[in-house]
Amino acid sequence: MKNILFILCMIISLASLGQNNLSTVSIQLKDQTKLMGTIQFQNESEIKLNDFSIGIVTIKKDQIITMILQDGPIFLQIILGDGKIVIGKLVQQDSQSFVIETKNLGTISIFRANAKSITFIGSEQIKNGQFFFPNPHPTRYFFGPSAIPLKKGEKYFQNAYLLSNSIQIGLTDQFSIGGGVVIPFLFYLTPKIGKKIAENIHIGGGLLIASSFISDLNVGLAVGYGSITLGTQEDNVTLNAGWGASKENNYDASTGISRNTWGAASRPMFTLSGMTRISKKCMLLTENWFVSAKQYQYDVNGKINGAQNTYNMIFSGGIRIMGEKNSFDIGILSPIVTGNTGFGIPYVDYVIKF
Repeated sequence: MKNILFILCMIISLASLGQNNLSTVSIQLKDQTKLMGTIQFQNESEIKLNDFSIGIVTIKKDQIITMILQDGPIFLQIILGDGKIVIGKLVQQDSQSFVIETKNLGTISIFRANAKSITFIGSEQIKNGQFFFPNPHPTRYFFGPSAIPLKKGEKYFQNAYLLSNSIQIGLTDQFSIGGGVVIPFLFYLTPKIGKKIAENIHIGGGLLIASSFISDLNVGLAVGYGSITLGTQEDNVTLNAGWGASKENNYDASTGISRNTWGAASRPMFTLSGMTRISKKCMLLTENWFVSAKQYQYDVNGKINGAQNTYNMIFSGGIRIMGEKNSFDIGILSPIVTGNTGFGIPYVDYVIKF
């Protein structure tokens, strides 16, 4: 049934494209090749595409997985052979050249042979005629994930407080795996999936598994979670909800002994996070955790006579200072434990994408 619906949608899309030879489309093939350009010609079995990067190419329709019509103006970044960068709106193209409307140079023509690279730019990356490079790290906030996935082959390394080091690797366009260590205390694994299901909506999920190098610390956590992210890669909000088990202190009233053991959480845990871009190189971030915890009650003799489940919270806010591949996150963490007033802890990390 899905195949029939896909074929019908493609027929309708191709029929509409046939009305305008300059329709711009993005195409993904079965071998994961991605193309973007203008339709020059099509028949029942083939499409001739003038791709922005490689020029005229003929594509068999049975090799196409997805084809999406690009609405609105098309912006390109062209790096010339001498290293100069030209950014502007595509006015016209043929097999030999581009005509580009730029902010400072007006309308100019560039021969394909003089272009070292040609990159499509989303219209949301052009603000007041200035090119905003994409957010290099839309998949994460300070630490917690969004539902936006890494692409296949993308990788990043993160260092926080010098002691915490982690890496995440995109194995496919929807699945990544990573982990890290907090020297010398613990290690953790963070597999994750994510998928775009509609305009400005991603869903996903993953695991957070952590344990201590030092047995006497009795630290452990194993949580499965689901995610939904609303918004773009530049401005979004994410809700993560998870449930799992952790090592916690449990009191045995019959023996009067407390010990750390694994136990299933009595309540789910949540994170609510968001980011918004305020300039070319700066974003605002917030990441807030709500973690189920057990609060013990004591009698006048200091003995435990009961317990109740509650939530401990960590609120945070700060900024991200970005380059095209790396970023510094600077913020304040404020843990709020039941019965205690929150306090601020400085946070800083460095992340590089490679």
